[in-house]
Amino acid sequence: MPADPMLNVYSGEEGLLDYYDPDKNPPVPLVELPKRLNPLRNDGVRIYAKLMNCLPATNVKALPALNMVLRGKEDGRITRDTHTIVEYSSGSTVISLSLIANIMGIRKVKAYMSNKTSEAKLNLLRFFGLDLTVFGGHGQPEPLDPNGGIYQATVHGQQEGWFNPDQYSNFQNFESHMRWTGPQLLQQLPELKVFSASIGTSGTMTGTGLYLKEKKPSVTRVGVCTAPDDRVPGPRSFSLLAPVEFPWRDSVDGIEEIASFESFEKSLELCRNGLLVGPSSGLALLGLIKYLEREKAENRLDSLRNEDGEIPCIFICCDQPFQYINDYMAKLGPSYFPEVNNAELLDVDPYPYNIDWEVPPDQAHGMLFDPNWTPPKVVGIAPVKGVATADEELNAKLNHADIVVLDLRDQEAFNSSHIPGAISFPVDSLQDLNPYQDPPTMVRQFKLLDKELGDHDTALGSQLTGKVVLTLSHRGHIGRLAMSILRNRKVKAHCVMGGSEEWKRSGLWGSWKESAPVVTS
Repeated sequence: MPADPMLNVYSGEEGLLDYYDPDKNPPVPLVELPKRLNPLRNDGVRIYAKLMNCLPATNVKALPALNMVLRGKEDGRITRDTHTIVEYSSGSTVISLSLIANIMGIRKVKAYMSNKTSEAKLNLLRFFGLDLTVFGGHGQPEPLDPNGGIYQATVHGQQEGWFNPDQYSNFQNFESHMRWTGPQLLQQLPELKVFSASIGTSGTMTGTGLYLKEKKPSVTRVGVCTAPDDRVPGPRSFSLLAPVEFPWRDSVDGIEEIASFESFEKSLELCRNGLLVGPSSGLALLGLIKYLEREKAENRLDSLRNEDGEIPCIFICCDQPFQYINDYMAKLGPSYFPEVNNAELLDVDPYPYNIDWEVPPDQAHGMLFDPNWTPPKVVGIAPVKGVATADEELNAKLNHADIVVLDLRDQEAFNSSHIPGAISFPVDSLQDLNPYQDPPTMVRQFKLLDKELGDHDTALGSQLTGKVVLTLSHRGHIGRLAMSILRNRKVKAHCVMGGSEEWKRSGLWGSWKESAPVVTS
């Protein structure tokens, strides 16, 4: 198939690299917020989200990561002998670097980070195959601090075969946004009047802001920081921008500060309205709105209007919300999230089920009382080579192991009529509700059955070890639950579908001789 980036087709050995190359892709989506998300729409303000979370690596850092690697190859710092990239980062930058490195054949990416990084973030990085090293001390160390991870990454990156992009001081970081983000914005929305982005490492704001200043100086550029002593993943407070080496001060016309709670809250609102963006996106949007509302309060909003009377604005959405789910829960609290109905079931019935473990009464009857019984043919499903069906399993066990019937019906029903040789464990009565429709019944029955049938050395459990077990209840529900528990402890259990009630309706119940033994090998 020929490559056609406009149709999102990337072919050949370079297909993956082309997929990550913005020059070979359509622009990242720019989506206008509806009126319900734009409190200033009646004032002529139009707000667009630049969805950098739609980049292949799902985050804005993919652009500086790509640019730094490409420039490293161009200037000879990355060669065919380069085998390791090292970077101080616990987030999107180093994940993007690892993806791009793999595409380009660089075997290892090492991530240096603070020992205060959350376990969830560590596991995310490990998921992508990163080699992790943690450092004590300040979570955001100074680049020249010899005890910090940034300094160590710089030193180690000078080894032969290693490359340290150094996102904190490498101007090719923000150059990526002069190369790609800024041109896309003016291509997509040439009438742009106000631009807003959060500031952390400051690459996005610096590169895009400097590009807009050069190409369209009438655009107002709003940088957004977290409130003092507050934290939103990615952005920094204004005081922590002091050591940043990039010329971010030349890229902004003003700074707004937004609290973390409101940032998470606004991001959640955007997500629930179809824009799957992280908390820093909420911060960038609120900073934009805060700036515009102040301009309105001071009667300066008209100075921002285009000739058509409108004020087109863009804010940057850096990433997706999914890696921050626990942060949302902790920051906003339970009132922001719907309760889980039947939550008591989350602590019970955890074991798997399989319809292949369930047999109808006529098959159970044949297994037990017809020495010539063979499993029926399955119609309509093509056999898969090397995969045994449940019926094959049962047939094999007829020849190699005893079949034990575990009768779960109440004692009165068992005494009235039961399969010869069955083991009675009376936990199910006809008055019991269906545990799959009544949570309290499920909780009660599961705890009882798991105690007696689970991974415990109980008298009953020992009688079932090494056997093929048919679980029988009144209507099949408790038998099904018992089957799942037994299967979890590696017992080959099968439940009788519909239980003894269905067996009776089939006309086969009681057709055995009371003295007849259960069929065994």
